[in-house]
Amino acid sequence: MIWASKINKVRTLALLLTFLGIGVMYFGFIWPGWMVFFLFLGILVIFSSVGLYFWIGILSLKAVQVECPKCGRITKILGKVDQCPYCKVYLSLDPAHASKEPADAVSGSETESSANGSAT
Repeated sequence: MIWASKINKVRTLALLLTFLGIGVMYFGFIWPGWMVFFLFLGILVIFSSVGLYFWIGILSLKAVQVECPKCGRITKILGKVDQCPYCKVYLSLDPAHASKEPADAVSGSETESSANGSAT
């Protein structure tokens, strides 16, 4: 996909719902007899977007922060496996799901747990 992390995917979906709600409201200008219907339908779509933004904001507060082994930036992980939003490398808290990067991609001074994307 184009987006990297799960948080960014949900935020992008919420933004698309906002634009979709505004687009639905514009259909009221095409069919003036249905203007009130399209206005309320658009408002419902925008409220669902607001709910989605609120939900992902709550999840983002509870997400685990890790340091990416490839780019060194701090990022948040939702679930067991997620992607770094900057370099798109897969990060995992579970060693069984760790990315299979070559040993030379990670500097020799880092430990095995930080190379797997574990919390430090």
